[in-house]
Amino acid sequence: MFQIIKPLLVDLGRSMSLMEGQLTALLTLTVYIAMSAATIGVLYWSIKPYMPLDSEWFRVKVQEKWWLWGVGGYVVAIPLVIGVSIGNEYLWQGRGGSNPLLKIVLEEGNGLALGMFFFTAAIAAPVFEEILFRGFILPSLTRYTSTWGAIALSSLLFALAHLSVSEVLPLMTLGCVLGIVYTRSKNLLAPMMVHSLWNSATMVGLLVLGSSMK
Repeated sequence: MFQIIKPLLVDLGRSMSLMEGQLTALLTLTVYIAMSAATIGVLYWSIKPYMPLDSEWFRVKVQEKWWLWGVGGYVVAIPLVIGVSIGNEYLWQGRGGSNPLLKIVLEEGNGLALGMFFFTAAIAAPVFEEILFRGFILPSLTRYTSTWGAIALSSLLFALAHLSVSEVLPLMTLGCVLGIVYTRSKNLLAPMMVHSLWNSATMVGLLVLGSSMK
């Protein structure tokens, strides 16, 4: 489908490089949202027979000061994840994988494409992944292990889901922070905020790095 659409757009007189970036960003966002919606749909139909669920599942409380946990969790995550990442870099001796968006972010100068990538990373991913890993998987695991064990296991699954073996340790560390924030705040909005801040800072860092290399 991409090969069919691209020539049509080229005929409109636009830059090929510009459209490749926009189409890649749009495809990334569309596929991620579709995958997330399908997963949540399957999850909903799987747990529907057991509704209403206990209050510990998918807890969202807008009224409370959840943002304090979000900001605090992010501040705590920074030195922990960076420290583990440094050790991880030494362990892999520079052979570790890089962010799949790195090349595109550094080379792509189109605001619309970058905006779509930013929305995917800073909004869509935190909402979906926190619903799945902290809202469902973590409390599910507490049925079979301790809270700390559930945090560790759900964090490992969270890291493995990113399909980058070399990044498992840093991602698991971030997952543990997200799990602790959720179990302490008892509010999904808190880890969503931590996750969003982390991804946003990563994207901004890539943009700054990209601009400095031009």
